[in-house]
Amino acid sequence: MYDSTVLISHVVNDAVIDGFIPALLESMNTPDSQLIVMTDHKDSHMDALIKMPFGAQISILECDVFNPLAIIDTLNNYHILPNLVFSNSDHLQASTAVVADFFNLPSKDWRHCIVFKDKHLTRKQLNSADLYKPTYQLLSAKDLNLDTLTIGFPVVAKPKQGVASMHVQLCTDKNELLTYCQNFWQSTTIPILLESYVPGTLITLETLGDGETLVAVGGFEVTLTEPPHFVELDAVWNTPLCLRYRDTCLSILQDIGVGLGVCHSEFIITPKEEVHLVEINYRSIGDGREFLLNDMAHYSWFDTIVRLHQGVKIAELEAEFGQLAINTHARIHYITTPQSGTIRSAPASFKKQTQQSVIIHQPLKKQHQTIQRTHSNKDYLSRLLAYSDCANTVDAVLKDAIKDLQWQFES
Repeated sequence: MYDSTVLISHVVNDAVIDGFIPALLESMNTPDSQLIVMTDHKDSHMDALIKMPFGAQISILECDVFNPLAIIDTLNNYHILPNLVFSNSDHLQASTAVVADFFNLPSKDWRHCIVFKDKHLTRKQLNSADLYKPTYQLLSAKDLNLDTLTIGFPVVAKPKQGVASMHVQLCTDKNELLTYCQNFWQSTTIPILLESYVPGTLITLETLGDGETLVAVGGFEVTLTEPPHFVELDAVWNTPLCLRYRDTCLSILQDIGVGLGVCHSEFIITPKEEVHLVEINYRSIGDGREFLLNDMAHYSWFDTIVRLHQGVKIAELEAEFGQLAINTHARIHYITTPQSGTIRSAPASFKKQTQQSVIIHQPLKKQHQTIQRTHSNKDYLSRLLAYSDCANTVDAVLKDAIKDLQWQFES
């Protein structure tokens, strides 16, 4: 199959099923074109796609997607010569970059993909470029000796290749850190990154790039839970703080090598107005915010990202759409579970639109579902998305909607 688009996927998620797959299908050149989904979770992808109207246009191949040589071998065995290779998975950017480069297609630098996914390597690169000031240290399960620590407390402990806020915790002394390590290493041997705690406000920067030009689309100012955990509760698009530090954040990303496609990065702005890079996620923003951006933008968020991986230049997109920055006022609010247990009743989804605003409620958990509180984004019960041309309108409609949402749990 010589006219095949290849999507590399690990686990099923909304961004892939409802966002990127329709965009990839739309981008295909001929009626004979085929979308090949390569995954190590074939059954779950089949279950998700069989209900979709475009399911017949998709073939699913199973292989070890963490191994680029296995992907290349599978494609060659099926005589597939791809015209596009893409993934939105945190874990698969390096594999995808190697495969795309092998087939002489637009690709990210696989070295950067590896560095950005590994929080320890990211800090080493930032430090070598004189872009990182906090101290950090790596702990191994094989050598847990806290007497050799060279970093002072309090520290933030996190898996060096973690996702979102999973297993991220503030530790104020050795006893808290020891407990954290013992609990974390019960089920894994992944090393733990320690870094000095940096107080401040968390902001994000969303960028689009063609490998040569990198542009800022905008960013969120994020409200987190109080330490020791760091769960995102609320995010406001393009606050004055985001706008003030946009160019500085963009410059850091350019210096460290962010290039092709979409990138979601997080920064802390300290009370002393220092800019501290927290992490780089070399894919689209998640947790529903990718769909918020798609609704807000004057272009298709998912389609534009796909086109960049087809080799379309930023200048061409700007000639078509104007500046890619998104200027609509928007906010997303997450309802988190107050406890572990079984949900007895849950509010329904809705979308309300007026002349001034749009508000959407998206339940993420269902009635009778049993959940275990994890102090991460796995605790989200639902999310509210609101956008408008007026910031005050966004806040007002969101406030009214939040007070009407009621969740009940079985005791």
